[in-house]
Amino acid sequence: MGGGGGGEDKTETATPRKRSEARKRGQIAKSTEMSSIVVLLGLLLALHSLLGGAGHIIQGHMHTVLSHLDEAQMSPAIALQVGRTAIGVAVRMLAPLLMTAMALGIVVNMAQTGPLLAWEGMKPNFNKINPLAGFKRFVSPRSLVELVKSIYKIGLIGYITYVTLRGNYPQLLLLTRMDMSAAISVVAEVAYQMMVRIAITMLVLAALDYIYQRYALEKSLKMTKHEVKMEYKQQEGSPMVKQRVRARMRQLAKKRMMTDVPTADVIVTNPTHFAVALKYDGLRMAAPIVVAKGQDLMALKIRELAIEHDIPIIENPPLARALYKQTPIGREIPGDLFEAVAEVMAFVYQINDRRRERMSYSRTGTR
Repeated sequence: MGGGGGGEDKTETATPRKRSEARKRGQIAKSTEMSSIVVLLGLLLALHSLLGGAGHIIQGHMHTVLSHLDEAQMSPAIALQVGRTAIGVAVRMLAPLLMTAMALGIVVNMAQTGPLLAWEGMKPNFNKINPLAGFKRFVSPRSLVELVKSIYKIGLIGYITYVTLRGNYPQLLLLTRMDMSAAISVVAEVAYQMMVRIAITMLVLAALDYIYQRYALEKSLKMTKHEVKMEYKQQEGSPMVKQRVRARMRQLAKKRMMTDVPTADVIVTNPTHFAVALKYDGLRMAAPIVVAKGQDLMALKIRELAIEHDIPIIENPPLARALYKQTPIGREIPGDLFEAVAEVMAFVYQINDRRRERMSYSRTGTR
């Protein structure tokens, strides 16, 4: 196996990203014959059901035209009117068929591909008009398979035609003894049976072809383990980049944390290994929160800032370790530490009250 995974077997199922990219290129599982066969079968069924009504419409129109030919001399205006009426009759007969064909085509395509607008597949590809590339496609194994399929279909259609004609042979022998309308009806019924049988057979083959197309697509989209790994790295980023990002985020978090130390009410220490800065505002907080915490060197920096900003430092090793391990920065202390923290805060308030008294006495004595 080389570094690029060129000698590796493609054994892995395609990832969602590769499937999405293939879909954008128009690389999808689709039987090109499915739509045409379904439309043909639908038109045959619709035509058979509408044939009686269409015959009455045509017969009525012809009766109207022929009955008025003797009443007036034929003129361009009358010919134009007859032509317009004929067009109207044709539209009335063909509109249901056209709507049926359009609806079936849309439904079948949507069922095979789903909503799809492959812009990349619509871009000009000059390789498709390259004679050399066209010759390679012509002599490719896929072309040979398509040729065999076409020959098989032609043979199958011929066999269905033979079976249908043989089954209706007695009726076809009597055509010469029938009147025109009855003969046309028999021929139309035989042709309908034959076309429906051919369409249903082709539909089964198209369904099998669609299953094969899905199999071929899955096989073509398979990936090597190296390709899957490289795609995962591209999506997630390289480990070194992620490590640098995490380090940078930790630095920013530490920087923000150190700016919050001067707002703390007390620093609880280990005394040297841990330092936790607590803040409490009875009007806005239900319990004291941890605004900063650190270990070893970071704990030393927190203590230095506390001394610089005249924040009380209380040595309580068990409480400092518990706060450091149990409480994230910016969160309230857990309930099992309320009592211990309350004692510390009460002691701090006493210290602050004594400071204020000394400062007040100092100002009063100076005056």
